[in-house]
Amino acid sequence: MTIPGYMGMDLPILEQAVITWHKQRNLIDGSTDQAQLAKLTEEVGELARAMRKEEPFANYQTADAIGDILVVLINIAERNNLDLRTCLHRAYNEIKDRKGKLVFGIFEKEEADG
Repeated sequence: MTIPGYMGMDLPILEQAVITWHKQRNLIDGSTDQAQLAKLTEEVGELARAMRKEEPFANYQTADAIGDILVVLINIAERNNLDLRTCLHRAYNEIKDRKGKLVFGIFEKEEADG
């Protein structure tokens, strides 16, 4: 997929560019996690709408919505002294050895014996 304006930046460089963008607009110190969570919810709604659309626009709009979600997640991570790599690494370490099954297209983890 061709993305207008794509500059081929590596993810850590792009993440830092987004953080700079947030800081220039006072969205780190001048906002709150709660406000950004509300924004995240709005962006997830846009993703849901994009996924209901027919091609050829659906793929572009889905990519745009996922990008918007990442922008908000970067904001929330930055205000909590985290970064995407740390968060993703932590999540991957939790799931990498997880056992479970696919139920209606969703992976359900096995319950731990307890």
